Amino acid sequence: MWQKTIMAIAIASIACGCAGAVHQLPQLDQSNLSLAQTEVRSASGAPSRHSVSDEEVAKTLAESLARIRPAATELCHEMAVGVCEWRFMKSNDHSLNAGAAGNGIIFVNRGVLEYATNDEEVSMVIAHEIGHQAANHVATGERNQMVGALVGALLGGVAGALASKNSPYSPTITRSSADVGSSIGGAVGRLSFSKEQEREADYLSALILYRSGLDLDKARGILVIMARASGRKETGMLDSHPAGPERLAAWDKAVVEIRASNGALPKRAH
Repeated sequence: MWQKTIMAIAIASIACGCAGAVHQLPQLDQSNLSLAQTEVRSASGAPSRHSVSDEEVAKTLAESLARIRPAATELCHEMAVGVCEWRFMKSNDHSLNAGAAGNGIIFVNRGVLEYATNDEEVSMVIAHEIGHQAANHVATGERNQMVGALVGALLGGVAGALASKNSPYSPTITRSSADVGSSIGGAVGRLSFSKEQEREADYLSALILYRSGLDLDKARGILVIMARASGRKETGMLDSHPAGPERLAAWDKAVVEIRASNGALPKRAH
C-alpha cells in the first residue's frame, strides 16, 4: 500500500512550482492532431538512411549553423534567459538524435545527417538544440529533478512511517520509502516539464529558421522522419518527448502563429 502512496505523492511533486516553458505555446486541437496522425500513418515504415562521408558531415553542419547562427544569437539575447554562447560537437553515433548539455554544449549525431533529406531538416535539428540553450532548459531540468527528489524523499518517508508505525522495522521501512520516493520524485520531476520544453524548443527552432529565411515546410520533414523512426503514436506521462504526431501537430500550429506574427516571440508564460 505504501508503495502506491509513494508513487502518487512523487507524481504529485510535478506541481511543486518548477519552471516549464518560458513562453506561452499554442494549444493543440483534435483536428490538428488528427491530421498529423493521418500523415504519420500514411508515411508508415522505417525511414531510409543514406551514407555520408566525413567531409559531407562537416560541410553540411558548418553551412547549416552558419545560416541560422545570426538569427539564433539575436533571438537568444532577445529572450535574455539562457545560454547564448554555444560549443558544437559532432558525434559518430548513427542514431537520429542530437542534444544539449551544460556550458552551452550542443552535440549532433552523424545519424541526423544520414536520415535528413535536405539541409533545412539539419538546420531544424541544430536550431532545436539552440532553443534548449536559449530557454535555459538544461539548468531548469536539473532544478526540477532536485526539487522532485526532495519532495519525493520527504513525502515518501512520511508515507513509510505511517504505514509501518506499529512495526519494529519502522526506521528501516521509513528510510527505504524515502529512498524510493526520492528516486521516483527525481525522475518525475526531471520529466515533469520536459515535454513542454521540447515543444518550446521546436517552436524556437521554427522561429530561428523563419528569421533566417529558411523553408519551414522543408524543415518539418525531419519530424515526420523521427515519427516514423520512433513508432510512438501517443505521448505517455513518463515520455521525455512528445510522440511524433503530437510534435508534428505542434510544429504546424507554431508555424501558423510565427508567420502571422512575422517572427515575433510569443508572450512569456509567467
